Amino acid sequence: MIRKKTSIHSQLCNSKGFTMIEIVAVLIILGIIAAVAISRGLSVKDVTAQSEVETLKGHLRFAQSRAMNEISPIKWGIQVNGLSYTLVRNLSGDNATLDTPAYLPGESSATHTSTISGAGSGTVLFDDWGRPSATAITFVGRSISITPDTGFIE
Repeated sequence: MIRKKTSIHSQLCNSKGFTMIEIVAVLIILGIIAAVAISRGLSVKDVTAQSEVETLKGHLRFAQSRAMNEISPIKWGIQVNGLSYTLVRNLSGDNATLDTPAYLPGESSATHTSTISGAGSGTVLFDDWGRPSATAITFVGRSISITPDTGFIE
């Protein structure tokens, strides 16, 4: 029986699968498509509003931590007025007498002012167990809920 010799060239031409260059090209194209889709899906205003809300949540947690670290029953909290909020301390036990005692973390004062539109309102004071006096607060048009018994901020 006569056997036909096959050359290396014909073996390579008949191989199945993708080359590394083809795989890299497809990944680059998918990356470009994903970047365009993500950039069109999120606006700068939405991202800025979300970052402001996350900053407020961090400041609420700071106030809660300060209240839980007090020896006396002094309440700490955040008071929201329009586009700004302030770290407050309740010395007298009534919610009418509030003091601004300390700077917010990452701020140069006890007040943080937002640059986006959307009025906010409300005051949340935390007791020495970290429980809130209010269960919701609105800032930059978004509501932040606080679990009543645990003080979990979401």
